[in-house]
Amino acid sequence: MQYSEIIREIGRGREGAADLDEETACTLYGAMLDGRVAELELGALLIALRIKGESLAELAGFYRAMQQRLLRLDPPAGRPLPVVLPSYNGARRQANLTPLLALLLAREGVPVLVHGVTADPRRVTSAEVFAALGRAPCRDAVAIGQALWQAGPAFVPVQALSAGMDMLLQLRGRLGLRNSTHTLAKLADPFHGHSLRVASVTHPEYLVRTGEFFRATGARALLLRGCEGEAYANPRRRPRMIYFHDGVEEVLVEAEEGVVAELPALAAAMDAGTTARWTREVLDGCIAVPPPLKAQVSAILRICRG
Repeated sequence: MQYSEIIREIGRGREGAADLDEETACTLYGAMLDGRVAELELGALLIALRIKGESLAELAGFYRAMQQRLLRLDPPAGRPLPVVLPSYNGARRQANLTPLLALLLAREGVPVLVHGVTADPRRVTSAEVFAALGRAPCRDAVAIGQALWQAGPAFVPVQALSAGMDMLLQLRGRLGLRNSTHTLAKLADPFHGHSLRVASVTHPEYLVRTGEFFRATGARALLLRGCEGEAYANPRRRPRMIYFHDGVEEVLVEAEEGVVAELPALAAAMDAGTTARWTREVLDGCIAVPPPLKAQVSAILRICRG
């Protein structure tokens, strides 16, 4: 590919840039994932896309390239539809409740796969909370399958899903900005169409764009305004939750309006150890599940159990 030509097209700023067609986008992102784009051109492409924003066709092409290179898993036979929870943001203001959401679902017999980064110098990751709970990461298909069958959940580091995705995500530290892979990682489906993905976004424009992607691709997904970009519902205020399937959308849970009558009891600190201890107390029934998470679990169970 002539990367300079593509950079010239997409690098003209938010107003003047042209969009790539889906096939070109698929070929381009495949080359990025495979490490076949030189460092200078790769940086220019990622920054140009960050400024321009991905079109629906580009997102579809990038997604296709990602899925072609993603670890492929079979859903556990005779079990409810597996749930995929991406965890790439972590916590920086309050406790990370993605592990709690995963454990609440697994307790109901739902296979749950959480995938994401293992560490972030500025945030508390789900991997760190799982470690504090005594749950080691699953690094290959055999370990993942065993965890899913043993009432999981399975936490899978992103490098086990795709070395190329891991490489592109790590460029944030050098470039200082997120890139398209941060969006795509939240759409990844190791079960390749045989799962329910829970997708969370932080910015309204991404809520619209992600919804358009799910409608266009006919994906099965639950979309919500996540808490700090994680997949769990804000424990202090219930967000709207939209179920996408077969090209249509259905609001399963409406957003909480007005003044919240009573705030739930949350972890006293956001570090992994405190979060893990609080999570155990919730699972043991000593502390009530925050109502927004309870509503989210109910919505997911409705979908997964058919």
